[in-house]
Amino acid sequence: MKHFSIYLGTLCIIAMSLFSCNTKKTPTHDNSMELDTIHSVQNYHWDNDSTQPSCNLKLTFIYPVSFDDKAILDSLQRIFISSFFDETYALFTPQEAVDNYAKAYIENYKEDIKIFAENNDAHDDSEEYFSYYETTSNQITFNKGDILVFQITQSNYKGGTSSYEFLKNHAINLKTGKLITEDDIFKPGYEKLLTTIFRDYLIKSNKVQSLNELEDLGYFGIEEMVPNDNFLLDDKGITYIFNKGEYSAYKLDAIKIFIPYNEIELVLKDDSPISHFFSK
Repeated sequence: MKHFSIYLGTLCIIAMSLFSCNTKKTPTHDNSMELDTIHSVQNYHWDNDSTQPSCNLKLTFIYPVSFDDKAILDSLQRIFISSFFDETYALFTPQEAVDNYAKAYIENYKEDIKIFAENNDAHDDSEEYFSYYETTSNQITFNKGDILVFQITQSNYKGGTSSYEFLKNHAINLKTGKLITEDDIFKPGYEKLLTTIFRDYLIKSNKVQSLNELEDLGYFGIEEMVPNDNFLLDDKGITYIFNKGEYSAYKLDAIKIFIPYNEIELVLKDDSPISHFFSK
């Protein structure tokens, strides 16, 4: 009986092994890469006088520093740098990009306040001086199944009522080192379906019955609300983000709409970079 139990146990182990080898699973492991972070805080007061207006810059920049494929690593770093700053910084190293961006930010502020001072009595205590503030950071939101997704958050104030904040989202195919676009994952004609989903989501989430009621809350142009290529991906679905002022009054928060893959199967390409997350 003892030998029979051992034999039966061995058969069970073999059967389990065969089953797991022939069962397709959605990738759940993290992609193999290393990330690093640069923190930078810069402050400059006009005329180096702490009683005068100032510019304040805070950067928290996360970026990849190690990946199996060196060519793809180089592409990843260029994408991270150009999206966090802009294309003019794409060929800098991460540290050079941070340093040069901070330098340019302060120099631009000096020019702006110089123009302001020439047209105003900038040392008059009765004047309302202006100051600049910018805070920019990024975070990894998904890193599995050869897909890397990150979000950039920026808030910016340039005196008076001139301020804004926005979210930028990017998904990268780690097999190619290229950004994933809507055309990579959707079949032609997907816009109509997504526009309907956006509208229905806003009506439901705001507990109203019509577009007119949405307008009363501060939303506008919802019938023409089209995909904006500003999305996050994960293994469950796609999240579209519309920043303040895009289809709503600036007093409202950014619009975030999560759509499970099973709700949009009809418009998803079978051979897309994310098809392994929803394969039938």
